[in-house]
Amino acid sequence: MIYACDSCHFLFSRVSPIDRCPDCGKERIRPATSEETEEFEKRKMDDLWKK
Repeated sequence: MIYACDSCHFLFSRVSPIDRCPDCGKERIRPATSEETEEFEKRKMDDLWKK
């Protein structure tokens, strides 16, 4: 499942439920919207070594 942090806007995936953002540590996370999920999947496909 893809999650989004409402505090720092970090997008991340987890298999099991989580209660805090792994980036900022705040508890303001929620399941990502379909648009956020698309953005997350698109970022996964980017090759950062070619930029």
